[in-house]
Amino acid sequence: MASSAIKQTRSTSHRPRPVSAQRGETLAAYLFLAPYLIVLGVFTVFVAFYGVGLSFFKIDIGFTAPQFIGLRNYQAIFNQLSYASESDFWISIVNILKFTVAVVIGETIIALLMALLLQAINLKARGIFRTILYLPAVTSSVAVALIFLWFYNPQGVINYLLSLVGIPGPHWLEDPNFALPALMLLNIWTTAATFMLYFLAAIQDLPKDLYEAAEVDGANRWHLFTNITIPLLRPSIFLVVALGTIGAFQMFDQAKFMTNGGPLRSTLTPLLEIYNAAFRDNHFGLAAAMSVLLFILIFFVTIAQRRVIDVNY
Repeated sequence: MASSAIKQTRSTSHRPRPVSAQRGETLAAYLFLAPYLIVLGVFTVFVAFYGVGLSFFKIDIGFTAPQFIGLRNYQAIFNQLSYASESDFWISIVNILKFTVAVVIGETIIALLMALLLQAINLKARGIFRTILYLPAVTSSVAVALIFLWFYNPQGVINYLLSLVGIPGPHWLEDPNFALPALMLLNIWTTAATFMLYFLAAIQDLPKDLYEAAEVDGANRWHLFTNITIPLLRPSIFLVVALGTIGAFQMFDQAKFMTNGGPLRSTLTPLLEIYNAAFRDNHFGLAAAMSVLLFILIFFVTIAQRRVIDVNY
């Protein structure tokens, strides 16, 4: 009797659910997702395609009617390649490539080191240190820029510390040789904290039995790090590098607020040049074409990073 009841229960539990119930759950899921999908569609997808469309027009909002000019905006940009050393847009591309390489390498290494440090700390103290190290990521970028303006002042904290060891501090944001590195340090400090959490979560999910087996075979900490930790973290490393690259290419607020692209265009970035073309020079179509080219550049750089970092995973 009991066995027949159990068999009946099992057969009932494996019975396929009605199609109407599945459709109802799917509809409910889409209803819950609807607010996000609407925002994504209106403010991301539609705006992106609209921006591509604007790049084929000559637009000076408020003065004349939009005029379709085809690829002339793109031609105007590429014609500047013959005198790229004088073109603001191509100078901004060179600046952002230097900026991206330095910032992505710096923030990735520092984030990984901080994650390893937190993993080695006592579990009870880990939450406190994690909160302290994460503070730069949740601080307003404008507030951080104000703090670093004080740091980089010729009579600021950094130059004072350098003077204690007999090193004359430079005019950080007024010298073309130091302005871009100063923004690099600022961005590394603010973004490494976020990526630290990515690495920490990945490290905590690594299989412990591999480490135990390697230790039995006589592997030291360096061998464990290079032969187990780094290979298993390759997907996380690619994620951090890709997100860091996209964020670095889109750097705008610090360059606008702290240096406005100077001195001598040493901190001019593509987004700042796009902003200037649109709202200073009133060339919205040209600014849209610059945005499309910047997107293409970010896309191909990200694909190249995936092939280099994650191709054999």
